[in-house]
Amino acid sequence: MNILKDNKDLACFYTTKHSWRGKYKRVFSVGTHGITTYNPTTLEVTNQWPYGDICGIGPVGKGQGTEFNLTFRKGSGKKSETLKFSTEHRTELLTEALRFRTDFSEGKITGRRYNCYKHHWSDSRKSVVLEVTPGGIDQIDPSNNRILCSYDYRNIEGFAEVTDYQGGFCILYGGFSRLHLFASEQRDDIIKSAIEHAGNYIGITLRIRKETISFEQYVNHRLGKYSTDDSITSLAEFVVQKIASRHLEPVKRILALTETCLVERDPASYNIVTLKPFREIFALVCDSENPQLFTVEFFRGQIRKYSSTERDSLMASLLDGVRASGNRDVCVKMTLTQKGQRWGLLSMPVDEEVESLHLKFLAAPPNGNFADAVFRFNANVSYSGVLHAVTQDGLFSENKEKLINNAITALLSQEGDLTVHNAEVESQFHAVRRLVASKAGFQAFTQLPKFRERLGVKTVKALKRNNDGVTHAAIDMLCALMCPMHDDYDLRQEQLNKASLLSSKKFLENLMEKFISHVGHGTGALVISSLLDFLTFALCAPYSETTEGQQFDMLLEMVASNGRTLFKLFQHPSMAIVKGAGLVMKAIIEEGDKEIATKMQDLALSEGALPRHLHTSMFTISSDQRMLTNRQLSRHLVGLWTAENPTALNLLKRILPTGLLAYLDNPDPVPEKDVDRMHVRDNVKIATDQFGKCNKVPEWQRLAGKAAKEVEKFAKDKVDLVLMHWRDRMGIAQKEQDRNNLKWITLNRAC
Repeated sequence: MNILKDNKDLACFYTTKHSWRGKYKRVFSVGTHGITTYNPTTLEVTNQWPYGDICGIGPVGKGQGTEFNLTFRKGSGKKSETLKFSTEHRTELLTEALRFRTDFSEGKITGRRYNCYKHHWSDSRKSVVLEVTPGGIDQIDPSNNRILCSYDYRNIEGFAEVTDYQGGFCILYGGFSRLHLFASEQRDDIIKSAIEHAGNYIGITLRIRKETISFEQYVNHRLGKYSTDDSITSLAEFVVQKIASRHLEPVKRILALTETCLVERDPASYNIVTLKPFREIFALVCDSENPQLFTVEFFRGQIRKYSSTERDSLMASLLDGVRASGNRDVCVKMTLTQKGQRWGLLSMPVDEEVESLHLKFLAAPPNGNFADAVFRFNANVSYSGVLHAVTQDGLFSENKEKLINNAITALLSQEGDLTVHNAEVESQFHAVRRLVASKAGFQAFTQLPKFRERLGVKTVKALKRNNDGVTHAAIDMLCALMCPMHDDYDLRQEQLNKASLLSSKKFLENLMEKFISHVGHGTGALVISSLLDFLTFALCAPYSETTEGQQFDMLLEMVASNGRTLFKLFQHPSMAIVKGAGLVMKAIIEEGDKEIATKMQDLALSEGALPRHLHTSMFTISSDQRMLTNRQLSRHLVGLWTAENPTALNLLKRILPTGLLAYLDNPDPVPEKDVDRMHVRDNVKIATDQFGKCNKVPEWQRLAGKAAKEVEKFAKDKVDLVLMHWRDRMGIAQKEQDRNNLKWITLNRAC
């Protein structure tokens, strides 16, 4: 078999091949020059066909299904052969393969073209050409015959006719019913042809909505479910230059962050150009060469490229917004995702078998390339942690904990010498973060031999590189060890991890030096944000309750001695950083001695922080949880800064009307209507629940006890013997002993 030179995997899917020998797994790859199948355990090429040898690819049967056929020419003759495969992602696989339809040997499948007008975001009509192809509808610029964008059938939710717009119809697209309005005299033919192509080539059913819409409805609901004010009202705005293939030169845009979306606006008219929900963002890529360039990758495969003079502040704000929206899988990195390395869709977790294979690849890279194994692991495992991290019951079940421990050991054996490229070191920390975000990885920190020592060496070497991307990845990984990222976590394990991480004063001083340096130079917003998270998990309630008292005091004193640095962050453009600085400031004042508290009160006045937070606490009106949390935090800080502070109180007298101040002296109780958004975790309840779980009598023990009582009732003289029998058989005595030996969780309630 001749291997295609320079063929690059563009999209891979974990499939089952059906042959006369039976069914077996194959990685099915759509590449730049042909289709390839790989053995998933070794990554060896099992078959490869150039697009020129492929006759066709299509679904088996009508309607939704998993099977599809691949037909190709056999040898140099005219004979052809057909292979059958199956996958849950048949629709996406066929869509990717049909992008190369014009290179196939037979048919040179092309679509029919229609002249249309598109209703542009600027409220003007643009002349375009729509081509209905086997995989989707292409929008083409008639002046240069270039494809501007494609509407894949897999992402089309349906079509709707527009009654008061001649020849008008909308394509409902993108998973949130985003409306794209076109007008054509051949409207019915376009829709009919698209429905037929989607069924014949992709195997999905598209429909015309029974309910027609008016042009006014289109205008009001153009952005689908995100047309509401909450979704498009800006919380933060940044001026950027958009870099896209349809524009010869970068185009100026306003990138707005709302409660749920990333909104792109035209600076001249303030019209919305496009909108993307936070939940669809896969990764944020900061260019390692150009400090202004960044890329946003989306789950559905789209990529948006921008440049900004405030790149890092924008990234920190965007990362906070995406995570606040519930998307825990987003990460920041310095290289684009190689989609050909992922065996499935970005929008869905990979199969358990795929996850296990990539854990094994870390311990034993199939091609001998460890860096490639790490990138593949990161491409297939969610940033929020290994999904299938617990060994299942069964005779032939894999030991997931052992796989995770072996993967951690392999990653830590790479100490990160300066000869290794920054992108590779960053990817290694991302992989460790994915592993320790799972329960098994979190526990391994104190249980796996030499884990702490090796990780410490690796982290120190990484910090010495003075690369923001590597530093951010390392600290974000440490944060995952400070505060568990998985459900059903163990507070005792959190205490042990923190005690180990905070044990070295020299290491903490190095982190503080990084922090002070970046704040002083106004750089490294992502590094500052991750360091604030680290300090929050160590010093701020409720997380501080699992921090040992001596370590808490040492770190608090270290941070308090650099109080002026914290106050500088209150002027930062990133709301996430302002909130983090406020939480740490709150901890310093509440937990430090009176001298420290007085010093912070003076700095709040000299650095202008008090008026800023007074404004936030009084005039913030929003439904966004982040804004409301900031308001609560600002109110708390204003109270701390003005308590027993005559200078601050005199300032308030000069700012606020006398009548309002008199009202504030009202003896009536303060109405307790607001929700506490800062103290989001009740450690006492968690610890009690964990102890209760351990003390809870299992059902089989309860039944055993009941049976023992019945025996005792009818045979008192043999009760001891009978009970001993039950204990020996069921292990009751051992369970009671285990409960007596439980380790108590001591919370640092002084915090």
